[in-house]
Amino acid sequence: MITVNSISGGKSSAYVAANHPADYNVFCLVRTNDQKLLWQKGKDEKTRQLVSDKLGVEFIGTLEQDEIIYTILDLEQFIGSEIKWLTGKTFDKIIKKGKEGMFLPSKEGFRFCTTEMKILPIYQYLRRNKIGIVESRIGFRADERERVEEKKATL
Repeated sequence: MITVNSISGGKSSAYVAANHPADYNVFCLVRTNDQKLLWQKGKDEKTRQLVSDKLGVEFIGTLEQDEIIYTILDLEQFIGSEIKWLTGKTFDKIIKKGKEGMFLPSKEGFRFCTTEMKILPIYQYLRRNKIGIVESRIGFRADERERVEEKKATL
């Protein structure tokens, strides 16, 4: 069975990546095209260009914590294997999708960010590369007990 570690930059997924080698380690970056949110305010253009190269699209900024970029780069060195950087549509495009628009993400509401900006790019990458059925590993934070229970219910 082909294995995929979905890495978020958090402690749980870093633990999974470090202790459970996989055929593919993937990281999906939530991007924005808003120039006002230029990553590191232009202080680290070398790394911003590296991220653009890894993604295959211009990287302006992220709506995740800026440190996540360095965390993923460091984790790749630590585990000694490639982390494939993926990205989907930008946050800006997702919230303006269609005439009806989309909801802004919230803990109580529709979790479209996870679906549209994390799960879908992984699926598209696997499909594009003709990678069949996989065993996927993800890390849940301790405060995400409900998500753990929901996932268990689908197994």
